Amino acid sequence: AEMARVLADSNHVPLHRLSLLVHSVSIMHKSLDSMPEDENWKALTRNSTNLRVYIMAFDVKSDDMLRILKPSIPLERIHFDSYITCVSGAVVDLITRQYDKFLTHFILMNDVIDMSGFPDLSDNRNEDPLVLLAWRCTRLSLLAVHGYTVWAHNLIAIARLRGSDLKVLEVTEESIDFDQGELADQ
Repeated sequence: AEMARVLADSNHVPLHRLSLLVHSVSIMHKSLDSMPEDENWKALTRNSTNLRVYIMAFDVKSDDMLRILKPSIPLERIHFDSYITCVSGAVVDLITRQYDKFLTHFILMNDVIDMSGFPDLSDNRNEDPLVLLAWRCTRLSLLAVHGYTVWAHNLIAIARLRGSDLKVLEVTEESIDFDQGELADQ
């Protein structure tokens, strides 16, 4: 928060890019209480109107991400990488709602070894969070998903929603799942 206040001062050259690394180890040793609040982000973007933020999150719990992601962050790129924890559909929903104007890159990687299969962000809901992300985030040009279940029909929906604006759609073969009805039709 203090760094955001200093950078928001009008006597500083406006920022264009801010890259943030959030790691579970650093969260264990430091409190999230010193993270910038929404007012800090608003002040920073008043002086740096072209600011875009890139966040890399390693093994960060979903509850912690919900505390970090403030509405006024001009989030352009986010990269989740997990070996222990998994991102929740709630975090993807929040990103979809808050950052639809800026988000261009969304990378979701999970290296958790779990014999029961990959986590499914849709949680048996009618709306898949990744499809909603593709629908609402109209600037999305890169979507990469590794180690999470992506249903084949949702993958097609994502590709259709973004069309040629989606320059990279990267999903590991093991992540793609089919409804039993779809398998019979194939």
